[in-house]
Amino acid sequence: MTIKVPAPFAGISDLGFTAQYRAQHFNEPQRDVPLLFEGPAPPVERLAEVLQLLSGSRSRSYAWTDPVLLGDGVVILAYRDRSVSGHTLAEGARIADYVLNLVRPVVFTFLQDCAAIAHLRLSDVIEMRVSAERKSVAELSLPLEDIVRPNGERLLWGIA
Repeated sequence: MTIKVPAPFAGISDLGFTAQYRAQHFNEPQRDVPLLFEGPAPPVERLAEVLQLLSGSRSRSYAWTDPVLLGDGVVILAYRDRSVSGHTLAEGARIADYVLNLVRPVVFTFLQDCAAIAHLRLSDVIEMRVSAERKSVAELSLPLEDIVRPNGERLLWGIA
């Protein structure tokens, strides 16, 4: 499954990202979910620097990898489920965290962390296109308040 978010950052309409979920068996721990960001080189480079804040944050149920700048206008970051780290579900892993990480799209977690941890200002409306096996599944436009409260105050294009 793939979720495309074309312009999530306020003031920059040509920088977006894609989250890619790989197929896996139901009972195995969630695999890392890579997020691939593409756009003009200067804002993507600034974004790569800001995303370091996410990789340094601590959550008991998930983590972000260090962002990697792949070239002009491309950076990658991955979401890593930690809810069952070192435990199986039968051994007392945090089942509520595991289920939440499994069913909540990584896109929402990423946007919440961008606003709360990196203080990035997000677009007022977040568009998403969900597809699976090259077929469109859904297209959504959600008001930001349905995903994140409060919004960040730092504009990506204004970060030096």
